[in-house]
Amino acid sequence: MSRDIRSIPLDLIKLDQENVRFGNDVAQNQREAIDLLMADPDDARKLLKLAQHIAENGFDPTELQLVTPDGVGSFIVLEGNRRLTAVKLLQKPDLCPVEKLFKGFMTAHNQLGFDLPQELQCSVVSSRAEGDMWIELKHTGQNNGVGRVGWDSDIRDERRARQTGVESIGRQVRNLVKDNPQVFSPKSIADVYLIPVTTLTRLFSSAPAQKTFQLRVENKELTPLLPLEFIAPSVEFALDMFVSEGYNVNDIRSDDNRMRFVTHIPPELLPQKLFSGSLRPPSAGAPQSPNAPLAPIDPEAGLSTGLPQSPVPPVGGAAAPNPAGGVSGAPASPAQPAVPVKPGIRAKPLSRARKFLVPWSLDIPNNRINAIYRDLRKTLVVDDCPNAVAVTFRVFLEVSCDDFILRQTQLNDPVLRIDTQRPVKDGMGGDKLSMKIQSIAKHLESSGGLATPASKAIFKRATSFDSVGSVDHFNLFVHSSASAPVPSELKDIADEYRPLLEAIWN
Repeated sequence: MSRDIRSIPLDLIKLDQENVRFGNDVAQNQREAIDLLMADPDDARKLLKLAQHIAENGFDPTELQLVTPDGVGSFIVLEGNRRLTAVKLLQKPDLCPVEKLFKGFMTAHNQLGFDLPQELQCSVVSSRAEGDMWIELKHTGQNNGVGRVGWDSDIRDERRARQTGVESIGRQVRNLVKDNPQVFSPKSIADVYLIPVTTLTRLFSSAPAQKTFQLRVENKELTPLLPLEFIAPSVEFALDMFVSEGYNVNDIRSDDNRMRFVTHIPPELLPQKLFSGSLRPPSAGAPQSPNAPLAPIDPEAGLSTGLPQSPVPPVGGAAAPNPAGGVSGAPASPAQPAVPVKPGIRAKPLSRARKFLVPWSLDIPNNRINAIYRDLRKTLVVDDCPNAVAVTFRVFLEVSCDDFILRQTQLNDPVLRIDTQRPVKDGMGGDKLSMKIQSIAKHLESSGGLATPASKAIFKRATSFDSVGSVDHFNLFVHSSASAPVPSELKDIADEYRPLLEAIWN
């Protein structure tokens, strides 16, 4: 079906007085239609921006107004009312109903680098109904590929790279990992492509990350300051935090966020630590090399400001020796040359670095208990709200025990108390949580559902009076105004109870 495209005089093109942007309102005339389009201050500012863009760049050649005849010789705009309003205000800034924006439209009018056309090219449909399908497709998302399919961050990054000829820092990080398979693990090479490139750019271009990973950004280029074998473990750990531990761009938006993010990386994986441990200490009085790497971050003292004068080029293997017998880019002593030793440490994420308390998968058919589990797995960030996490985990543990006791009773295989060998009572008014945990652990152990070492550890943990992770400790979170949970301890506690919860639900 061919399109009906016509050049229509501007004074015959009318704003839609029944525009859906007006909500339940209907404009009585064209002036009121402009008033309604600019009733919201934010919408009004956006219209000014659109008018300024048209004044500077002209009309968008990829967009035509969609219009329909009104039956009296004019045409009503079905799609493109904002653009038409911007043109009308560029023609006559006096039409602007927002006094504080009048000056902006007048300035744009005076800065027009071309004469506004007397006609606009429009795509004409015979009725509103004929235009509805196309308008909905434009404004309601991808619609399984039929509508407007937007660019993701990778595509936007690719376009910027083509336009500027400079790759983003995130893309350079990807290339660094991908091009050095002798240093980075296959998992990390896969992981780096699962993280949005803009997220990588936001992290690795920041000062905290440059200091932590010893990857300097200068003139929009990423340069390793140490051999990659020392840098890889910390980078791999950071990648795993995004892919496996639930971290995303919201966790690194501000510099404070990024500072906190890098402090999760274990000290033994930091490039400076690995590098210094791989070299023999220089003899007393040996001068410091001018090629020293960036000083590590001290969260208390702030960021180091010193930059090396000559960074180490990226290499995949051991550091290359220089003519003096030392290591290129490393502090060296004339009397006792440094001997490089491969660090032999790979990034193994520590459970304390995770964002959520229970990142492991549980199959929970009970809707309410599953909702509590989902909160602990995907909603409540341990470091941000430890009180809510502690109380919620205590509830999750008890309702999980109650559900298991009920199911076993229905299967004629009741959970028995460890002292009286009578069935454990679940729910309100039932046995204490410590008794439920002990009895379930023994029940699962006897049936082969829980290994003996895990059963003993859980048994001991639950009953230890007032120790971290005991039921008494949990109760303090609920009933004491003085006992504040520590995020790292909560993660350790959840790890200890994990075998029990997995046995109950899986």
